[in-house]
Amino acid sequence: MMTLRPGRLPQTNRGQASIGRPQTSRSVTFPAPKEGLVTTADMASQTPGSATVLTNFLPTLAGCRIRGGSRKVGLAADGGGIRSAFKYKFGSNEKLFMATAGAIYNMTAPAAPPATAAAAVSGLNGGEWCAFQHTTAGGSFLVCLNGADTRRIFDGSAWTMTPTITFSDSTTMAQLNYGWLFKNREFFLKNATLDAYYLPVNALGGAAAVFPLGGVMKKGGSLITGFSWSLESGDGLSDLCVFVSTEGEIAVYAGTDPSSASDFALKGVYQIGKPLGKNAWIRVGGDVLVATSDGLTPISQVFQRDRQALTQVSVSRPIEDDWRQAANATGSGWTLKPWAEQNLVFVAFPDNSVVSDKTFVLNVLSGRWATISNWRANCFETLQGGLFFGSREGYCWQGDTGGTDDGLTFAATYLSQFAPVGQFGQRTAATMAHMYFRAKTKPKVQLFARADFDRRVPPFARVTEGDAGSPEWDVGLWDVARWDGVSEALRYDFRQNVRASGDMLAVGCVITSGGAVTLDIEVDLATLQVAAGEASA
Repeated sequence: MMTLRPGRLPQTNRGQASIGRPQTSRSVTFPAPKEGLVTTADMASQTPGSATVLTNFLPTLAGCRIRGGSRKVGLAADGGGIRSAFKYKFGSNEKLFMATAGAIYNMTAPAAPPATAAAAVSGLNGGEWCAFQHTTAGGSFLVCLNGADTRRIFDGSAWTMTPTITFSDSTTMAQLNYGWLFKNREFFLKNATLDAYYLPVNALGGAAAVFPLGGVMKKGGSLITGFSWSLESGDGLSDLCVFVSTEGEIAVYAGTDPSSASDFALKGVYQIGKPLGKNAWIRVGGDVLVATSDGLTPISQVFQRDRQALTQVSVSRPIEDDWRQAANATGSGWTLKPWAEQNLVFVAFPDNSVVSDKTFVLNVLSGRWATISNWRANCFETLQGGLFFGSREGYCWQGDTGGTDDGLTFAATYLSQFAPVGQFGQRTAATMAHMYFRAKTKPKVQLFARADFDRRVPPFARVTEGDAGSPEWDVGLWDVARWDGVSEALRYDFRQNVRASGDMLAVGCVITSGGAVTLDIEVDLATLQVAAGEASA
């Protein structure tokens, strides 16, 4: 009779069998950086679509595009650094001027390589100019003041110091450091005082009357800037005259005749952060944005909030930490300039050892930010739709043109927000990056990953030169461009092995521009292939 024995599984040296084990590797998506540069988010509040590094990219509504290069197009004869830039425009007559500490130069006819420009006005003692245009029955005049020299006026063809201004006290024209136009009346500010002056309606010169604000500005200091502003009051637009002190006090007046207390009435005194310069404000739509130590403050909000609450609605809120660092390192000398054709605003401040070689860039349509390096601009101005800036070496540069910075390559860098791709406290490792781009020619790209707020950028020497044969106007080169070339952006994607391990991961790219034409490259979405690891201590 046979004895039945229990069956046995065959022996194996492969370990215990596992059925249905879950995958530990997965893909994490990072949206296109349409939120722009954001450096104020905490670890748990990272915004999808934001960037922790966005250098030499310009913010757009869809994300960001690589900036163009730059080239020298003018040189001040005295070799001094360019301190300010301003322009005259009346009808078809448009002139670009840049000033050093000793002279004003006409940079209207840029040429590369740059020609040395002779001074249009010489023998000056200051280069921090304020300029505004006043149009009367006699023509249109560019009125310029710097607080160190007699007022200069450009009439469209020549510079003059007339007509003169007379004062009832000991004030001289050289002490006027700022001016603006309010209801066809010129207002001026005097150096290191709380006194303003004004001329009769439509007058370019003559007797100036004093308008003291010492009793209005309770925190002292001096007047630094002013402007006209239109406010919707319910019965239509109400024109206001705004005076700003170095201590951040704002006095708002409404009326027509400053000599009449009943007609020119004080509407209120409000507090903002300390202004960062007399030219550190711009008009955007129906509002005025003032660069202060607290951020880029909308004047429309000062009537509704105190100073501390204004930081919550500051336009520079996404980059508040970087903004405050630059403001603390400089304190003054900032300039803002809109580039209306591209819906961009450039924020320049004096170079310093704390925040060096950086310009903030704002897209006014989206309110998104980026930074520019390698330009070292002191001031910006536009001419016939193009962008120009002045440097410390006395050069006038044209920006966002070509693919190099005066023949030298430059790198554009993007690094996404850091995201906890697993649970907080569980380390993950990135193994592969996959990123999409929109471009007219296939770029050369270095992808990389970073962990735990490591913002280091890897070097990348491979240069993208762009398409000199592009048929697009102002992009392709003359006698090289092809009529049948690619004129629409195509979608390219890249996969590269990367390595980063930590609690939070980010993905980035580096593109090095170095050709004769401006690259047309926009960053799209990206993914990281990640593997979950052990719990971090």
